[in-house]
Amino acid sequence: MKRLTVVGLTCLLSACESSLADLRQAKADKVADFPSAAVDLSDCVHRAMEAMDAPYAFRLNARPDKLEFFITATRVSDATTLREMAGLELHFMAHGQTTTVEMRESAIGDHVLGRDTWSIIERCSQQVVVPPAASPTAP
Repeated sequence: MKRLTVVGLTCLLSACESSLADLRQAKADKVADFPSAAVDLSDCVHRAMEAMDAPYAFRLNARPDKLEFFITATRVSDATTLREMAGLELHFMAHGQTTTVEMRESAIGDHVLGRDTWSIIERCSQQVVVPPAASPTAP
């Protein structure tokens, strides 16, 4: 009976966890445009997130055309099932000299992680800002 209870609770808890596919289909929790190149901004944010003292694995992925980048934060949710749980996802979309960033947090994710991550994005956007185009000189 105890074994059945443990298996049942494990299945129930596994069903409550957010997968990355579920998270990507959810509406963004925060969206903003930053005056930075997507490749530079996503790299800066990824490095800063990895330096955080958080129980998450951070992965940076890019589309082959380098116009979109994704950072995912996942953690192992249960030592029994070794199932990874999506904590949050960042989506960086290049638009010329600006980058749109969308942040999605899982329903049972760490909201402190989301708050800290958004401040990292803002800080990195100031560090990797795209310089304004040089104005043409008169002949």
